[in-house]
Amino acid sequence: MPDTQSLKARILNQRRDLTEEELNKLIEEKKKQIGAGYLSDAGACWLIASELGITLEDEPQISTEFTPSTIQIGMQEATVKGRVLSIYPTKTYTKKDGLSGRFRRMVIFDTKAYLPVTLWDEASTLPEHLSIKVGSLVKIVRGYVRAGLDGKPVLHVGYRGSIEVIQEDEAFITLEEISKDVSEVKAVERSLIVKGVVDSEPKHSEFTKRDGRLGRVSQFYIKGKAGLRVRVVLWDSSPDIINTISVGSGVLITAVRSKILPNGDIELHGDEATTIQPYKIEVSKKTFRLLSKGASQQEATTILLLDETKNIKPYIIKGEALQVVKNMPYDTLIEVNTQKPVIYTPSELKIIKEDKSSIPKSTELLTKIKDVKGASDILFLKVIALSKPIAQDITAKDGSTVKKAELIVGDETGEIRLNAWRELTDKIVNIKPGERLLLRGVSSQVGRDGAPHLMVKAYTDVEKIK
Repeated sequence: MPDTQSLKARILNQRRDLTEEELNKLIEEKKKQIGAGYLSDAGACWLIASELGITLEDEPQISTEFTPSTIQIGMQEATVKGRVLSIYPTKTYTKKDGLSGRFRRMVIFDTKAYLPVTLWDEASTLPEHLSIKVGSLVKIVRGYVRAGLDGKPVLHVGYRGSIEVIQEDEAFITLEEISKDVSEVKAVERSLIVKGVVDSEPKHSEFTKRDGRLGRVSQFYIKGKAGLRVRVVLWDSSPDIINTISVGSGVLITAVRSKILPNGDIELHGDEATTIQPYKIEVSKKTFRLLSKGASQQEATTILLLDETKNIKPYIIKGEALQVVKNMPYDTLIEVNTQKPVIYTPSELKIIKEDKSSIPKSTELLTKIKDVKGASDILFLKVIALSKPIAQDITAKDGSTVKKAELIVGDETGEIRLNAWRELTDKIVNIKPGERLLLRGVSSQVGRDGAPHLMVKAYTDVEKIK
């Protein structure tokens, strides 16, 4: 038969609202009620358990080890194996007797489910004592299962329970295997593990909570394989965690939930249990040389990049990447890690400092005026302005008025007309006769008279040179 201490432990495990002190009082009261000589402490436990509807009979020993997806509400002394998703800080609570207690939450998972775990009092120190971390594979022994506020199972670990860190088992899915690329998150989900590339410097701020305590919030963007940028908002997370990330680095972020904003965008939110781990992400990278930067229009500009096959490709630059490109010298080598024609962030543009590339520089792409024969999209010429620019308003077919500017430029092989339309006229209207120019990325067209002329495009830069 179970001894008194074992019986008391079973009662307390099944009635969390009952303290040990209260149970001892009930035992003494029951012994007085029955009378001396008839009832031991153990006997009193049996009667009290009967009145409370608690079963104290020894349960059959079952060797089965459960997982988060096979656990059921009402289980006693359950042994559960799972991998750790998150570990929350220890918090305090006030017991019915006025004494202070401690508790802590964890979440473990398997291939099909996530299971919240609550560690009570002495058990709350087990993660530190056992060096349990996010990703550890653990076995929780003698836990009991109750329904949470959402009606789903919660595994509780009291003073009779324990945790073991166990060896890796291929049957249990890993953090990486259960993770999602951030661009794959499309709906509201909890307990997410996402991966992506850090796409902005973290921004930190503080705020006052409703209870008067000071709170912290950190925000940054990560980018997925599809180029989609998602904002990550972490509440009360450790500054040490945020300080480990840098723009352009791959990360695995655990224990976040997704939120759909009014505009339909996805946003990720985490808390003090969220962790950020380095993660190697394969991205498509290609090296280019910067040839031209067009005028900024509506918070965007177009640049020309040359690859090692001597193909010239235009990219539209927006957002935080604008400032990076603005200060970038011509002929700089750039590593671009996106396949999209629009670049938004600095992490998509990495400057290569050591220039050992065979990619030609601008001066190796120069064309003479005599070689401009007909329609061509992208040309580079060194010329001298031979006339003052002539600016005029032209009436279009639809009746609207558009600006046009033109001037004559030449080199030792001939002369040609340079035209610009609309807002691009700003590129040439201030040029003076005799100024030397490097025309970066102009196109050629054949006029009505059959002679070719040059056109300023969105990606063109008319650079004055000495």
